[in-house]
Amino acid sequence: MKGSIFGIGADIENVDRFEKFISSGNNSVLNRIFTQSEIEYCFSKSKIAQYLAARYAGKEAVVKALTSIGKTKVDYREIEITNNGNGVPMARINNEEYSNLQIYLTLSHSSDKAIAFAIAIEKH
Repeated sequence: MKGSIFGIGADIENVDRFEKFISSGNNSVLNRIFTQSEIEYCFSKSKIAQYLAARYAGKEAVVKALTSIGKTKVDYREIEITNNGNGVPMARINNEEYSNLQIYLTLSHSSDKAIAFAIAIEKH
């Protein structure tokens, strides 16, 4: 698209890292990374660690996509990953500075790994 800048990011995470957070009861780490609605969503699932790992991989992929277009000042909690009505993951950045960005995201997980890809498009 003319007048647009594209960035891409990817990340893969080990699910067991998030299983350790859950089993230790270390909610302070989760609260630094995830919004309350993300935590509630993940904890509503039977495989909590897989969903947390996928959402974290999504945040990492978004950060990498943003960094590739020169946007380096975003906090993990400003990136909120939700699902649309069809269950498709979406990333929203809760910061006015990034209102001209469109983020496309895909997440996937298996029993031991979670992966994400993100594309950020900045429109001028």
